[in-house]
Amino acid sequence: MTNRWTALVTALALCLALPVFGRAEEPQLDPLLALLVEQGVITMEQALAVQTEYDRKENPVAADGAAPTVTADAAPAAPAPAETKPVETIPAGLKGLSIGTLVYLSYQNGNTSSGDDYNQFRIKRGYIDIRKEITPYFAARITPDVHQDADGDLNVRLKYAYGQFSWDWRGLVQKPYVEWGVAHMPWLDFEEHINLFRMQDTMFMERNGLFNSADMGVLFGANLGRDMPDDFKKNVQSHYAGRWGSFGVGVYNGGGYHAVEKNTNKAIEGRLTVRPLPDIVPGLQVSAFGIKADGNRADTPAESVPNMQVLAAMVSYESRRLVVTAQVERGEGNQSGSAVDADGNALPHEGYSVFTEVRLDRKKRFSVLGRYDWFDTNRDDPASDVTKRFIAGVAWQFFKGNYWVLDYDRLEHSLPGLETEDRVQLTLQIKY
Repeated sequence: MTNRWTALVTALALCLALPVFGRAEEPQLDPLLALLVEQGVITMEQALAVQTEYDRKENPVAADGAAPTVTADAAPAAPAPAETKPVETIPAGLKGLSIGTLVYLSYQNGNTSSGDDYNQFRIKRGYIDIRKEITPYFAARITPDVHQDADGDLNVRLKYAYGQFSWDWRGLVQKPYVEWGVAHMPWLDFEEHINLFRMQDTMFMERNGLFNSADMGVLFGANLGRDMPDDFKKNVQSHYAGRWGSFGVGVYNGGGYHAVEKNTNKAIEGRLTVRPLPDIVPGLQVSAFGIKADGNRADTPAESVPNMQVLAAMVSYESRRLVVTAQVERGEGNQSGSAVDADGNALPHEGYSVFTEVRLDRKKRFSVLGRYDWFDTNRDDPASDVTKRFIAGVAWQFFKGNYWVLDYDRLEHSLPGLETEDRVQLTLQIKY
């Protein structure tokens, strides 16, 4: 009897427990499936079949062979969305715009040809360079220049202001461009990318007053052949880096960027540079340059305008550790029209210059530089002033075009009454 009661109680307990176990084994319906069952769209059996198939795909079989049941609490959390950086938006007016500067801040101690001593700090150059790429083929540049005049006043003048058109041509002539406005002249920008020490002072022909670096007019230039290899451009020279050379030709007012045009003549200038052995001696270039113009003097019945012409040639070599240039020039008159005799005729002149930079390390941080200029102000007159200039210096490029340069500059005159000019100078070049 006792066994019967025990069996009856056990059977009753099993009957009560089976629905609980059944409900635990049933998969928990997705709320959407439950809603479809409630609305009578599908049956409970269909909903359970769908839910079971979904759970099977979402939960791999456990190691013991049992498929784990996934409930809402145990379901894996959805991965957090990847963190995204805010998108930087550039105003349309600032796209293609760059602003930089080039400043020479010098301390000088020396004397003039008249024997006067000076001991001064000077701002030799203060460019604010603003450039804008307007279209893929058209860009613009404007560069005000802050400088000190002979009285020490700080003045602002416009060094460059031009629109530049460029094309992607292929063939012997590549990367042609046109500058229209107060533009580069064909020579000095080319030379100053070989001799990097313009902060010491101007180049040979400009230093002797023949011409300066910009004028109102139009310049057309291009490279000859495709660019030199990237390794050469990175470690030696990236400007005017045509495989066979480069050229520039222009027509200008003739007065320079800091003088008013005083006559109707236009100066014609041209440069042709050839790289004769691009595969054997890639840094070797041979350049020719010429100007045909009148001096910037008024044409009046009482005074004729003096001629101005220059013919120059230069051989240059550039490598990672050494730069050497040698140039000669011969001509008559100068850009301003001041190199004339008592009758107003242009004086014939000639000269030459040699420059060397030795880079002491592969990163071009430390350099030793030297230069020698010889210039005859009137080659037809043995009694004219013949000048000899000696420059020696050391340079430290402490960051990407920013330099400290210490140099000694000595200018000797052959004309009696003019004293030798000596100058010691320390210059900080700021560039960005």
